[in-house]
Amino acid sequence: MTHAGVSATSAVAAPATATLGFVGDSGPQATRPSNADHAAGVSVPGPTTSVTDRPLPYLLLAGAAALLVPIRAAIGPIRDIDVYWHLLVGREILSGIPVSAAGRGWSFAPVPDTWVSTQWLAEALLARIELWGGLDALIVYRVVTAIVALGVLAAVTLVHRPVRAGAWVFAFAAAQLSIVVQERSQMLTFILAPLVGRWCDRVLREGRLPRWWVVLPLVIVWSNFHGGWVLLPLFLGVTAVARLIDRGWRDPVPYRALALSGLSVAAACVSPSGVGNAVAAARFSQATAIVGEWQPVRLWDGQALPFAVVILIVVLAWTFGRVRPTRGEAVLAVSLMVFGVMAWRNVTPATLILAPIATGILARALGETDPRPAGARPALRRTAVALALAGAVAGLVLAGRQSPIVPDDGALRLLATIKAVPTQQRVLDSYNLSGALLWFGGPPPHVVVGIDGRADRYGSDYALAYQDGLIGARPGWEKLFDQLRPTCALLYDTEALSSVLVTERHWVEVGRAGHVVLLRAPDATGWPAHP
Repeated sequence: MTHAGVSATSAVAAPATATLGFVGDSGPQATRPSNADHAAGVSVPGPTTSVTDRPLPYLLLAGAAALLVPIRAAIGPIRDIDVYWHLLVGREILSGIPVSAAGRGWSFAPVPDTWVSTQWLAEALLARIELWGGLDALIVYRVVTAIVALGVLAAVTLVHRPVRAGAWVFAFAAAQLSIVVQERSQMLTFILAPLVGRWCDRVLREGRLPRWWVVLPLVIVWSNFHGGWVLLPLFLGVTAVARLIDRGWRDPVPYRALALSGLSVAAACVSPSGVGNAVAAARFSQATAIVGEWQPVRLWDGQALPFAVVILIVVLAWTFGRVRPTRGEAVLAVSLMVFGVMAWRNVTPATLILAPIATGILARALGETDPRPAGARPALRRTAVALALAGAVAGLVLAGRQSPIVPDDGALRLLATIKAVPTQQRVLDSYNLSGALLWFGGPPPHVVVGIDGRADRYGSDYALAYQDGLIGARPGWEKLFDQLRPTCALLYDTEALSSVLVTERHWVEVGRAGHVVLLRAPDATGWPAHP
């Protein structure tokens, strides 16, 4: 993404910067304070007339985003391909199976079956929701969590914050959220990420740490719900370093922040998996070679475009704004940017954590008071709230009327065929088909699989040998195939093994739907002639 530069003597300001107000503001132009003044929290004189009092429609931008995101979240069937195996784990837990034993015996992979769920709270909740309202209720969960995430984002970017700065950041962060809203445990991370960003911002600029008695119980719940809890101690630690850079080693705040970060890691050990819960993110990240959402990000891709815009806003604010960034501020913001581009699954959490920090950066660049002066009432605030409420209501109504609930190009018919076979089936499955296979074709032990979405259960070595070597029919695929001894296969017809099994091993095609093909071993019994 490119943008035009702005010169102090240019006759025409570049559109990008003129829109945000770096050039052309009424009132006196303040000189850029030094890094020392900025670090000390010296306020910057702004325009004579408060921008927040002008009848400019900044809040309409935020209101439009709040209107559209819940509606976007409500439209379409179930999006997360892994939600089905999460539901199965949750059902086992609700039935009384210990968390440490849930999910065992689902696979015939030759790797130790010692996996323990670190998201058991989310899985139990999703299973309870499904038992209450069927798969339809998962769409409602998707919308409700999106609404709550928007509310937290608004609280840290708009409430008591300069409206012009907050509205821009809120809108693009909300757009990034709308891209990835799914029926998954990660929604809790999306809800809490803006709060983490606000805490880090206050530690850096004001020396105010969140209360330990709030943080530690929150981490205990969060760490048993989703692995995104690591963002809190990670960026508290980064913020501590940033504060140390700005204020020096005599400042006690960095050490207190580091202590709270360490206590947060300890709190994550309050889990059925103990210390393993605290290190689960590192273990999982080492087993994701075949998982697309763990691959590096291309900022020019549409799915990362809002994140790229937030980065651009920060860079423009630093370049053309009225205040120079401190070195600590740069360290924190750039760390979030780097974290975001490391993997696709990092993009949205990074955007949401960066949002309250970017709001302050942009406000200082524009010469606005942050927090907003007490008693200041931004124009169109009631209209923005009305739009947000309308979006929430519309999203919930649409969620209740969504059809179909499950995406289906005919593959459900193939899964029903597997389910109807009277004997246990050892299914050679493609990674992305495993969740639906276990739910609609199973459940286990009727169906056991070669691989499923629990990448950390299998490890990178097996996952690569299976998905890349075996499913890709690379030289030597026969060794792992003969070791696994599958009775049938559910593959994409674009995967090499789907044709190799027919031509070289004389497997029989039972049926196909869309790009999915179901095959059975030539000596398999109990299969119908047609699916």
